[in-house]
Amino acid sequence: MPTATADQLLEQARILPYATEPIAKDRILVTGYFGGWAFLSEDELRLLRTEDIHSSMRLYAKLRDAGIIINGENINTTAGIYANLNKSLLQAPSLHMINTTNMCNNRCRYCHAGVSMGKDMMSLETAEKVVDFIFSCASRYATIEFQGGECLLNWKVVRRVVEKAREMNKDRKRDLHMCIVSNLLLMDREKLDFLIDNDVAICSSIDGTKAIHDANRRTSAGGDTFDKTVDKVRFIKETYEKRGLPKKVDMLATITRTALSDPRGIIDTYVSLGTATVHLRPVHDLGDALNSWPDLSYTPEEFFAFWKEAMDYIIELNRRGTRIMERGAFNILCKILRYRDPLYVELMSPTGMGRSTLLYNFDGAIFSSDEGRMIPERIFQIGTVDQPAGEVLGSEDNQNTWASSFMDLIAYHSAFRPWGGVHPVHVYQTQRTIIPNISRSATFKIYRMQCKYLFEKIAENGFEKELFLDWATKVIF
Repeated sequence: MPTATADQLLEQARILPYATEPIAKDRILVTGYFGGWAFLSEDELRLLRTEDIHSSMRLYAKLRDAGIIINGENINTTAGIYANLNKSLLQAPSLHMINTTNMCNNRCRYCHAGVSMGKDMMSLETAEKVVDFIFSCASRYATIEFQGGECLLNWKVVRRVVEKAREMNKDRKRDLHMCIVSNLLLMDREKLDFLIDNDVAICSSIDGTKAIHDANRRTSAGGDTFDKTVDKVRFIKETYEKRGLPKKVDMLATITRTALSDPRGIIDTYVSLGTATVHLRPVHDLGDALNSWPDLSYTPEEFFAFWKEAMDYIIELNRRGTRIMERGAFNILCKILRYRDPLYVELMSPTGMGRSTLLYNFDGAIFSSDEGRMIPERIFQIGTVDQPAGEVLGSEDNQNTWASSFMDLIAYHSAFRPWGGVHPVHVYQTQRTIIPNISRSATFKIYRMQCKYLFEKIAENGFEKELFLDWATKVIF
């Protein structure tokens, strides 16, 4: 079949749906339906809007490379961008979270889980069924993440799940990763040695400076936890180093109103612990957080002002040679700079709930996400471990959640639509429906402001762009 000439390709070019967002002086962000983007001048945007794209070969090349115009020259590349950005659409669930217990030795003010004072412990029998269910899912990837409450309170279940998963994987040969999310206060040498020997990663929470952390995260008896948590982090890191392991303790900071005034102090705390990644996560009105919501909460604009100051400081530190990265920015930058899906549920369209992630509750109930178990009505429960995987994943409730969360339906005119998502649990909690009114979504407002900030830095085409390209290349589990 003869190859099309340049003139024929120009003639065949068709303009696909696009959206725009002013970024800087004479820099308008134009994004295509399939996830490509370009900066245009006002004159170039005028030519695009009048469909006079053939009068400038420079403009034609920009729009072709971004997939905003399409012809035989770039159709495969454009389809490839979309496939990479939506990798999760082609996979069975790969993140399996196990709530080993609702009990906890802490009483954090914002606890999303809503800890129990009862005996809400997963049994060994249920744990066995959970592992069987995980390996019945079709994905060749499997990440098992232990959650709570405080999962170390049910150590026998954690240990059994790890042992059985490793044993089953000898035959199943999945790309298997495991991690434990803990406040670390019960971590001792025996538990740590077992986790290291079985390659189980460790994640915890440090909300920032001692004053911020202790205001939020207290023991069940009302005591401070910052110094104890930091001691455990250092104990774990020293053990890794003695074993010659290049591992780290992953940590996240839940940002409450108390934290808004000291973004630099939070970053400095993480730097002092030798941590290369910080996740500045907004607080959500779930679980025990509802009891103190007026004192914990803030507007999207207030959170963004905090996050922006933190990001400016992180960039400044990197410029000086101190390497540290913000995880929320990383998730967005993977998509916009590398066309890579970081498999972060809140940025999936449709939602990754019940597709990429499952939560196994202590009682054997299966929820479509970790947050889903925190809604008392249980509308996000999609089955139990006694059912076949196909029946659970194909349930009507699960499919309704997916259908309600397509960004195409709810944010069509946003220039940031190709890389975003909504979280149905947060939507339901604030709007009492899983069908979102995107203009009322605090998380989407924050996401829009974060995207615009990142594009403003990229448009400067200097140190920040190179730093962001480096971040977007990293692989983080």
